[in-house]
Amino acid sequence: MKTDVQSESTPKLRALPNALLIGLLSPLLVFQGIWVRKNTPRLGEAPGDRNGRIGTGPPLRLLALGDSIIAGVGVKHMQLALPAQLSMALSELIDRRVCWTCHGVNGSRTSDLLKWVAVSDEQCVDLIVVSNGLNDVTSTMRLGQWLIKKRALYAGLQRLAPNAHIAQLGLPPLGHFPALPRPLRGVLGRRAQNFDLALATLIEGYRKVSHLPFREIPETSLFAADGYHPGSEAVKLWAGSLATEIYNTLDKHTR
Repeated sequence: MKTDVQSESTPKLRALPNALLIGLLSPLLVFQGIWVRKNTPRLGEAPGDRNGRIGTGPPLRLLALGDSIIAGVGVKHMQLALPAQLSMALSELIDRRVCWTCHGVNGSRTSDLLKWVAVSDEQCVDLIVVSNGLNDVTSTMRLGQWLIKKRALYAGLQRLAPNAHIAQLGLPPLGHFPALPRPLRGVLGRRAQNFDLALATLIEGYRKVSHLPFREIPETSLFAADGYHPGSEAVKLWAGSLATEIYNTLDKHTR
């Protein structure tokens, strides 16, 4: 597993100011963005139940909410997707029965999650795992606008399930995605990194919300066929490390 999470850039232009660099590369970036959308394989959401129970003992009720990661894009079945794999790893770690359910939609943005939270009646939850932001980063969303939406999302989730701990997954390191050509890969990598740093700062102001950044970058061979989503082995490894981090953030009562 690679551990270097620094975003990539074009070596000869590295010293140029970021805004100037992007301005110079804009026509190429637009072309590459169109090329990626046209040529990247479109993987569907994983089939299978979007809820389940794993383990024995007192129940820990988990809600996984978000985008393609929650919807299982990149794996063959929902049992191999992050919600089920994380539940399995958590159950083994805390010796409890994890009762999980998920709401994930491929391509979902923060505004989509806000709409879901507004109509949801999901109240009996101990832990909410949120995976979103990637689709906001690859859109024209401004950082300030995104942070406003994130504040609204956490407020909505806390109204929905006031006793739940919220674990926000960090933004994926786009600067290492094989599907993205350079220099687009480097520009999006820096943008994702900036969004994630701002998100971590925002979350510091919340008592029951934690930010779980990416610690490791999977090898190219661990990506799914689209070079954009993690494959089943990468998901399993990721779920194991997330389970440990989540366990360390939960209070004794939730454990």
